[in-house]
Amino acid sequence: MKKNKLLGFVSGSICLALALPSIGSAKTPPATAEAFAAAPSISKVSISADGNRIAFGYTTATGETQVRVLDLPSKKTVGVSVGDKKLRSLYFEDGGDILITASDTIRGFGPKSEIYRTFSFDFETANIRNLLATGGMVREYNSGVRLHSLLPDTPNRVIMSAYDVNNSDLISLNLYEVATNGVQVVTKALGNSNTVDWITDRSGSPLARVDHDPERMTTKLFLLGENKQYWEALRVDKTPSSGISLMGLSRQGRIIFAKPFESEFGELFSMDPKTGATTTFLRADGTELESVFPDPWSDVVIGVSIGGLEPMDQMISPDFQAAQATLEATFPDKIVSITDTTQDRKKIVARIETPSTPPEYVMLNVEGPKLTRLGEAYPGLKNVPMGTLQATTFKARDGVEIPVYVTLPPGTQDIKNAPTIIFPHGGPESRDEPRFDYWTQFMATRGYVVIQPQFRGSTGFGKAHALAGRRQWGKRMQDDVSDAVAWAVKEGLSDPKKVCIVGASYGGYAALAGATLTPDLYRCVVSVAGVADLPKMIEQEKATAGTARAANVNYWSDHIGADDRAAMEAASPRRLADQVRAPILLMHGRDDTVVRFEQSTIMANALKAAGKPYKFVELKGEDHWLSRTETRQQMLTELEAFLREHLGPGVN
Repeated sequence: MKKNKLLGFVSGSICLALALPSIGSAKTPPATAEAFAAAPSISKVSISADGNRIAFGYTTATGETQVRVLDLPSKKTVGVSVGDKKLRSLYFEDGGDILITASDTIRGFGPKSEIYRTFSFDFETANIRNLLATGGMVREYNSGVRLHSLLPDTPNRVIMSAYDVNNSDLISLNLYEVATNGVQVVTKALGNSNTVDWITDRSGSPLARVDHDPERMTTKLFLLGENKQYWEALRVDKTPSSGISLMGLSRQGRIIFAKPFESEFGELFSMDPKTGATTTFLRADGTELESVFPDPWSDVVIGVSIGGLEPMDQMISPDFQAAQATLEATFPDKIVSITDTTQDRKKIVARIETPSTPPEYVMLNVEGPKLTRLGEAYPGLKNVPMGTLQATTFKARDGVEIPVYVTLPPGTQDIKNAPTIIFPHGGPESRDEPRFDYWTQFMATRGYVVIQPQFRGSTGFGKAHALAGRRQWGKRMQDDVSDAVAWAVKEGLSDPKKVCIVGASYGGYAALAGATLTPDLYRCVVSVAGVADLPKMIEQEKATAGTARAANVNYWSDHIGADDRAAMEAASPRRLADQVRAPILLMHGRDDTVVRFEQSTIMANALKAAGKPYKFVELKGEDHWLSRTETRQQMLTELEAFLREHLGPGVN
């Protein structure tokens, strides 16, 4: 088994101002695949409890990922290399240590898994510690290690969870208090084989746990009683996967939770941690409540994300409402996302962007000086003309309105009969966001109209819209994608003879389904990490889980409709390879732990046996999310060449 290597300290102080240098006013050449594929120069910006230090992910000129920490009073900067790992998150804890969560693809006891680990980094001593990674093989090689709380009342201590043995010698999700020196670990609570989540108060004492029984498909919330015994406060039945989501706390210390898909647009509930008495905390009406923002220092829910065609963040706490209003007034017509704050909420970090403008990070000082620009995520794309996004809807064949995003090539006002890319998202219970997206803009800057239909099955547009995609692989969901083509042609936007479909994950499946179920619709097809065989996917999920009744197996079996094997086979592109007419480009990361590499292999073999034109590109060392800069560049380079060959040049 592959061992987790510790992150390496970048020796010496790095004399680097956080604000990145701006590019001059000279004419910017067209951005290359390399520029679009580059990892963000600055990302995951975090601010310390007292506001004196800023931590951020940084990509060097050679492509190395580092975490850098800037001490604002002294201007001293130090850093630590992430090595071959992938940076996932950054937080300060109130004792001053920086908590770095990174992941790596590792083969442990079975198939490859994405293993997440949290490290602490001491600015003063440069010591790096791997937290909660020792204590046996189970803890070292499970992917469930998670940072829960920063414990603001106890410096240099955090609450984490990990799978390990409990008092019954069963593997369970247990709760631990961990010192950031990496040495002291205190067991706070032991779970059972069904435990999936925990929540604690500010002192780190457990308030509640959630258990999900995949056999009985029940989810239960247990509260900790005065006798130190847990008692059942809530039960939700008919839940293939967990039916209760712990979201945070209220100002009064009540537990905020959600029961997914229970209401049309989403509802948050508030529970008394002693009595279990429950009331509605917040209910969305007309637009879906997509996610919540807890204050990192207290876990108090301070804001929510609202969906729809034009999603937005809505702050609940008055001080954050004021900060949001100030930032929106300072950056009119831009998307403002608060990402971090000091413990006293006097300094606030935010990300600023538009669909056509790459993100930049700023710091708002409530007491002045008001604004500090921290840096641009993609300086290589500064002043590069980008496509223009339009949000609208179209009517599907059954009359249902389908939300859709259309990105037009830069510099074009009146598009007619343009070469077009249909770009369905992954998930499928996910959505596209009208924010800056490197992949969409890359295709638009090549002169192609990019259409992103939010087909039934997508989230963000209400419960009915999402559930309408269940058991509709290759059916209603695919019809909505096909109807987006018909709409664009009818509108005069797209040339029906120059339409290509491109997608990743479920979007890759939709691309392959388009090639096999509607072979006359597309001139070319690109699938990145796409599903090709639905029965095989269910088998792979069972093999990964080691059981036929795990939560993920239940979810996919329910969503796809695994009880109807004939329907699954009829909707599996690899079994319909003889129907293909358009050339197909397959690309897949070798280390993909979500959609196994074998899915593209069996599709390639089926196309070869059927004598159909295809190209199969292996992305070595890449995961499902295209986390590596070099393979992301490889993907874009292959994509651009394939589109030019089969779709022709774009409008500009």
